[in-house]
Amino acid sequence: MIISQIQNIFCFLFLLGYVYSQTNVAIVSEKVGTEIDIHENRFYRVFPNEKGFVSAQLNIIEDGKFRITIVKNINGVERKVLRYIDQTEFEKIKQQIDQLPEFTKIRKIEMYEGMDYLRAERIINEIPKPQFIVIKHSDNKKLRGTLTKVENNVLFIQGPSQVEEISLSSLDRISYRMEFGKYDKYKNYFYVGTGILGLIGGYLYNSQRSIIYNDFNIPRQDIVFYRYFNGLILGLIFSSEVFDAISTLLTSSETIILSESEYDEVNY
Repeated sequence: MIISQIQNIFCFLFLLGYVYSQTNVAIVSEKVGTEIDIHENRFYRVFPNEKGFVSAQLNIIEDGKFRITIVKNINGVERKVLRYIDQTEFEKIKQQIDQLPEFTKIRKIEMYEGMDYLRAERIINEIPKPQFIVIKHSDNKKLRGTLTKVENNVLFIQGPSQVEEISLSSLDRISYRMEFGKYDKYKNYFYVGTGILGLIGGYLYNSQRSIIYNDFNIPRQDIVFYRYFNGLILGLIFSSEVFDAISTLLTSSETIILSESEYDEVNY
């Protein structure tokens, strides 16, 4: 009998606490209701710096004092974070929401169409490879090179002297060709052209060098041929990267923003 009464008391206190927690909810604006979800937060930018934001609710704790309960998802683990604000900060949030239009389904679609960073992994994997790209990463660093492959969200980019490995998480934006292979029919002609340029380079190098004679006072034609051959090989080695670079300049490119911070910098 006593145990039953204790259980009833606990149930009553729990119900009373639940009812109280719902009645002291502060509605910052009719546009968001009692809870600000992830989509509303992205549109109204109420808490733009909260990484892993899921939802938020404001509660009145006393006159002019509010508690914000923010639910976040960090590395797949959901947790709650508490923030405390006064009436002035509450009014700033209210003004931030009220100055923007109502968040409709159409505006939601329009908003997400511009947020390519939410689809960064799919975009990177769908880029035709290999091709010449330009990326911005890691605090405004720029890198130009040929994207050869993507593995485990790591981009392998062939530069002039070595292969750079750039993590997708460090990318801010990327420029690449939407169309691929438009000028490939001219590639063989380009290789011939770079080969000829290499031979010309070998000729110019030979013309600036004195003639070397062997022990029988006969000009060393093998050295002359060797220099021509080196010029030809160098021309062909760099022909692929130069062709990709030139075809990129001639083909319209698409620039995609791949980080939320870059998106905020461009749009806000």
